Amino acid sequence: MALPSSARAYALPPLTDAIELQALAAGIGADVTLDACERLLAYLDAMLAENEHVNLTAVREREAAVRFHALDSLSVACGGFDDEPREVLDLGTGNGFPGVAIACVFPRARVVLMDRTLKKLKAIERALAASGFDAARFESMQMDAGEGPAHGLGKRFDLIATRAVGPPTAIAPLAKPMMARDARLLCWINGDAEVTVQLKGALKRQYEVEYRLPEPDERLRRLVHYGRG
Repeated sequence: MALPSSARAYALPPLTDAIELQALAAGIGADVTLDACERLLAYLDAMLAENEHVNLTAVREREAAVRFHALDSLSVACGGFDDEPREVLDLGTGNGFPGVAIACVFPRARVVLMDRTLKKLKAIERALAASGFDAARFESMQMDAGEGPAHGLGKRFDLIATRAVGPPTAIAPLAKPMMARDARLLCWINGDAEVTVQLKGALKRQYEVEYRLPEPDERLRRLVHYGRG
């Protein structure tokens, strides 16, 4: 039965599903499985539900969050890796992105989600449980401002990711002590920001991808891989 014209005028647009997210990812050059997209959207919806009680993100509208959080994080699938990462740190995770997306893209990776705020970490744990993730693949860790994030984690990670935390020049001194020999540091930055080629600790730009997020949060973005040598 057709809706009356008044009802059609107020009909909501359909929400992005896994097939559409996979197509959006392909549009920025990210090769992502349908299963990864389904799992990531399930987490996004659970995170947004938690966001009603704990401040995890200022992006409250679902379709904007799909693009700004899920799609932006899926740029990790745009290449630049010789081997699939196994030990991953999301430094300053905030709301679980990009760490949960990395876990979806690399199904053998174990991800540590690190943040200063315990309340946020507990909300992320609840969102992971609600969306059906294997708890054994994740570890939540509160960063102690006095001890620093490297406490007890020296040389552990082959991938450290940081998004919306700070410039690479500020992140490198925190990340370097926790990086294994051939590890990568991934930094998400706005497309109009200057990319630093070399960071302290002999970390150099190894790979870079530039992409544009679509509406309703259209913007130019870069994902920069740093490593030794």
